Amino acid sequence: MGTVWHGACTIGDLGQNMADWLEGRVPSWPGYLADEFGDEETDGARHLVPTMVALNRAGFVTTGSQPGETGGGYRQRAWVEGVVHDHNPLLGRLLGLHGQGLTVIRGWPEKQHVLTEGNGRPYTTVGGWRWRRDYIHSNWRGIGHRALRELRQHGAVINIYDPVWGRDDRLWPALDALTTAATR
Repeated sequence: MGTVWHGACTIGDLGQNMADWLEGRVPSWPGYLADEFGDEETDGARHLVPTMVALNRAGFVTTGSQPGETGGGYRQRAWVEGVVHDHNPLLGRLLGLHGQGLTVIRGWPEKQHVLTEGNGRPYTTVGGWRWRRDYIHSNWRGIGHRALRELRQHGAVINIYDPVWGRDDRLWPALDALTTAATR
């Protein structure tokens, strides 16, 4: 992990590093609890990578995602989670997706939102429990002190999901449109 993450000074730097991780140039990120590279490298979510890379390069540092899928006793909603600087104009555009039929959550909700169900039981969720006080520090252990301070002071946590189970053709094009507009 080393110097690339420790050298990050801003949320934007974290986004650049995360994009490099998604493209296979950086072996891991501090909060990732699996193998070196993401599941996107090996499963049916590879089609999300270009969208995720663009989001990260625009300043929305993605920390979780999944495609919309159904089958075999499970179902899941298309979803992305991340953090953006609260002064980045992208924040307003992300929040605006709520008016486009997507569910947008800023911060950590008290109510649980189920993103994946297995045999009718919640498997992946957002909210419904309290973050530990040191959540940001433990999730981003090893990043530069300035970047960690910026995350604490200016990081806006955003979760966006498609409320329709299994649908995978709404969230990603909407996010692609946002990043295209952000680079103009």
